[in-house]
Amino acid sequence: MRAALILLLAAAYVVALIPAQSNACSDHAAEEAEDPSSCADGESPDLDPVVKQWIMDLDTDSSYIGGRWVKSDGSEDTIRVIDPSAGNEIAKVRVASKDDVDLAVKAARKAWSSWSFDTPLSKRRELVSRLLDLYNEQDERMAQLMSHEMGSPITEAREAQVGSGSFAMEQFLYETDDGDFEETFDIGGDTAIIHESIGVAALITPWNWPMSQVALKVIPALLVGCTVVLKPSEEAPLSALLFGQMIHAAGFPPGVFNLVNGYGRDHAGEWLSSHPGVDMVSFTGSTRAGREVSASAAPTLKRVSLEMGGKGANIIFDDVIGDDGDMSDFRSAVEEGVYDAMNNSGQTCNAPTRLLVPEEHWQYALDVARDAALATEVASSHDEGDHIGPVVSLAQYERVQRYIRLGIEEGATLIAGGPGKPIAPDDDPDLQRTYDSGYYVRPTLFANCTKTMTVWREEIFGPVLCVTPYRTEDEAVGLANDTPYGLTNYVHTYDETRRRRLARKLRSGMVVFNGVGQAPNAPFGGVGQSGNSREGGVWGLEDYCVAKSVSGMNTK
Repeated sequence: MRAALILLLAAAYVVALIPAQSNACSDHAAEEAEDPSSCADGESPDLDPVVKQWIMDLDTDSSYIGGRWVKSDGSEDTIRVIDPSAGNEIAKVRVASKDDVDLAVKAARKAWSSWSFDTPLSKRRELVSRLLDLYNEQDERMAQLMSHEMGSPITEAREAQVGSGSFAMEQFLYETDDGDFEETFDIGGDTAIIHESIGVAALITPWNWPMSQVALKVIPALLVGCTVVLKPSEEAPLSALLFGQMIHAAGFPPGVFNLVNGYGRDHAGEWLSSHPGVDMVSFTGSTRAGREVSASAAPTLKRVSLEMGGKGANIIFDDVIGDDGDMSDFRSAVEEGVYDAMNNSGQTCNAPTRLLVPEEHWQYALDVARDAALATEVASSHDEGDHIGPVVSLAQYERVQRYIRLGIEEGATLIAGGPGKPIAPDDDPDLQRTYDSGYYVRPTLFANCTKTMTVWREEIFGPVLCVTPYRTEDEAVGLANDTPYGLTNYVHTYDETRRRRLARKLRSGMVVFNGVGQAPNAPFGGVGQSGNSREGGVWGLEDYCVAKSVSGMNTK
């Protein structure tokens, strides 16, 4: 069951949190919150020489515009890339100016017609296939960059973070193998429905699953014939720069792919969202930032595709208990629920962060959940192994700490974890120094959470799980649906009739039963304040298309 959920979390392209700066870069909150005393003026003194060289090989002073690396015109501002495991600066990345953004959009606009109408799908697929080969060849470099910039433990970075990017590329190549997405004929006799690219797409991606989100947006857009301007999160610019190098090496025509670094609000993200030369914005990040992107885009009436936050419920029913009273499946469901809430340090938008258990088994479930939370290991993202690392930044650490304190103040029962950094064993002072230097959070479990509590209602984006009992199925469904979000809900039940009933009753874009991951070509997306887009599969391709109805195709 754990393997299935890990695959779901990794390959399902998870994202989003609040505030947007702490996930998808909509303002300067994280930059302002960084503690200068925690960061060296130069690179980290402990930075691995190989990783240091890989960073030096990136063109951190430039944007990628029109097929060239172009030093920013008029901007001297830089993003300080901080290794969250150590609190040290590992790179400076120059941000784009408004003129740079305008040049990138113009380059994309200039390249669009030829790429969309004159370049056959077979050629576009050939270039994406070449890109996939380059990506796989440099998988270790990509894993290390993501681990150092956003704190994913290196084992998970290799297996899930890098893997989710290649997974997305492979699936979109599979979906376009027969070219059916481009044209569907004989609808109503002599009418053709042609699915053609919408034009220039601005792509704004988050930091928590960097390559998953870059691939989920860039690849379908390019395959259907869009040209793009990518603005990655300022928390994860290094992996995006490497991706840009791969695009260049793969031989994509100038202007088809462009990359600018910067912030969101009052900066590159807003400039792209409001730009009249952009036909569509695809955004992944917080709900608040999604509203701002929509507002910026509104005057030009461009399409806005949003994938935002979540507060998934995980309902465990007592029918998973054996007729002989065997609690092993029930116990596993609780343990896996804790594990999946803590995975990626809780920085996953479709994580099951609200655990609902039957009241008659409340104490047993609570004991199991507590033991699982206490058993969650926390260590440096540079260490091998099955553990969680730090949260992405000091701003995010402080945000999670505020939520933990608020949970205590509002009356939730603290069962495990709590405020402050983790505490290492007395005989491991090196681990304690690691905890003290980086942005580590204690895996935290709250019980007796009511539906009015902030920790129950708002997305925390940290290793914090809320658990509460329910009496009836209707009460459990009501608690699950009582949220402004609607991304993913999880249910453990062996009752097929109940599964079919709850599949419709639960208000979310996705429902996962018994830990079974979604099929590779299934759409990912939510309802309500979780967004309006669908990524992955044929839906992810159609998101970048417009349908054109043409009649009389067979007339003389």
